[in-house]
Amino acid sequence: MKRIFIGLGSNQGDSRALLRQALADLEARVDGHLEAVSSLYRTAPVGYTAQPDFLNAVAQFRGTGEPEEWLDHCLAVEAGLGRHRDGPRWGPRPVDLDLLAVEGQSLATPRLTLPHPRLYERGFVLIPWAEVSPDFRLPYGSRIDDLLNQCPDSGRVEPTEGPEWAEGLGHAGEGSE
Repeated sequence: MKRIFIGLGSNQGDSRALLRQALADLEARVDGHLEAVSSLYRTAPVGYTAQPDFLNAVAQFRGTGEPEEWLDHCLAVEAGLGRHRDGPRWGPRPVDLDLLAVEGQSLATPRLTLPHPRLYERGFVLIPWAEVSPDFRLPYGSRIDDLLNQCPDSGRVEPTEGPEWAEGLGHAGEGSE
């Protein structure tokens, strides 16, 4: 079984509840289990800035299956929780699930790039990821904590709640590895 990392975000509705539901729905769909979840972080929007702040986190699953299957599950969960992709790119959304990395795999297809192509420049991804698995190595050798130390993103990333926000979901809320 491989470690699979998912970035989570929300800035519409009850974001905390939507992110909890997204994790529960994703775990119910995949061949694997939720192993750890970061704290929740309030972050400034990136790209399209005329919108509310986001709540962001990173989840670590342990599972099997191809990356495209995980992507399909993420997209289905988003749609089930009201995500529509007809607004501005990087616009407001009730839930956003990004497949960040699958242990030992790199991929570049028209549909999916792994590791996620913009994770290096996003503090709102690297800060929670470093909380969950700081020494995880991407396929080309970079560690998450090293990428965080080199990250050019100076956007606001404020912790709002520890990993206990996900208590009762899989093994989440039990701390990092």
